Amino acid sequence: MLSRYAQATGDTRSYDLVHLANSSVNPEARSVFRLRHTDGHMALKVDLDGVETGRPAREYKTLTQLAPAFANTPDVRLIDPVWVDRDGLALLTKFISGPTALQAATDDPTAENLTVLGRKGAQFLNVLHKAEPVKEIGYWPDWVVKRLTGLASKTGSRAPQMGTSGCRNLIRAFRKLSDTQRGTACWKTLAHGDFHGGNLIISETAATGLDMTEMRRKLGLYDAVDYLTSLDIQRPDLEEPLSDLGVHPALDESFTKTYGHPLPRDVLRCAMLGKWLILAFKITAARYAASRFQRVKLIRLQARIAHMT
Repeated sequence: MLSRYAQATGDTRSYDLVHLANSSVNPEARSVFRLRHTDGHMALKVDLDGVETGRPAREYKTLTQLAPAFANTPDVRLIDPVWVDRDGLALLTKFISGPTALQAATDDPTAENLTVLGRKGAQFLNVLHKAEPVKEIGYWPDWVVKRLTGLASKTGSRAPQMGTSGCRNLIRAFRKLSDTQRGTACWKTLAHGDFHGGNLIISETAATGLDMTEMRRKLGLYDAVDYLTSLDIQRPDLEEPLSDLGVHPALDESFTKTYGHPLPRDVLRCAMLGKWLILAFKITAARYAASRFQRVKLIRLQARIAHMT
């Protein structure tokens, strides 16, 4: 892939190639590498299915088109695209040093640090969610009920560890809460689509958004839900109080105070509960038995769900 890049751009410098990660979704086809050089480092995303999926080409186009929206925002930015393979098999971008927001929250889950991370996530979304004209639409949670019902219907080792009766009661509780919010006006925006804490790099100068392959127009509040749940579920201390969103109050307050667009509190709370339930229902009997991580995660999820229902 580096030879294809060199041939296309004329950059024949010798890079030190370091493997960073494989995709959790498709590890055999999608990998990320760091290209180290004294002149500066870059990141290479390889997608062997890129010809069919169009992911690298789509992300390059998205990053290019969104660049003007982030041009004058010193606190937040997007990763800079450098080159996309002509066959759509790879994307090369500049490399940003620093931990992800997820790693930062895991390493330091104090109120002070969660305050910083909540603010930075909201600042990024403030820019992204106004990059295109917004539209006011109603909140319709039917898809969540459908998703939960589908997960709860699985049997055997693929069934949720929480059990049939437990799942049924929780779906009923979600219906009761969500029915009161049906049709509430919310913003449909250009949304990240996968805005978990691993897709925001925290450096000394700015917060940088990554992995823009799932961009689409939808309710912007779901980006908020993905970010808040991903940061807080790693927090080990269950003794501290939770806000009505099921997260640390410092994270909740800093994010919601900084986020500058309409975010109806009752709808956000409903969407957060839906996310917690989906995550809990995904922990099957097989996963629970095989992984201590999943067992601990379920304890944390149950604490949040119990707090909200």
